[in-house]
Amino acid sequence: MKKQDQAEIERRLLQVLCELQRQEDVASNYPPGALPFADEMRQIEEYIKLAGEYEIAYETLVATISTHPYILSGKAAISLLEVALILGYKTGRKEDEMFDRR
Repeated sequence: MKKQDQAEIERRLLQVLCELQRQEDVASNYPPGALPFADEMRQIEEYIKLAGEYEIAYETLVATISTHPYILSGKAAISLLEVALILGYKTGRKEDEMFDRR
């Protein structure tokens, strides 16, 4: 992966993370026994900033957004989509064939 791509991925992931961090009210929806909101946000930030584990950060963000009632701006949603495209993520669904570069 090019250094320029890494910088863009990091910037976009942090943008999405910042939106989630501002939604502290969602913390009340975290079930008992789950990683608390603040710890989850810190962990994702560490994946991005300290470890450079962009794929894990992306997957964790998507899982978090899917399981909790976060609201993303259109800009953040597009940023998340762009990260997936830069990383080359794809699905095996018939309707997604146009995005498959394999």
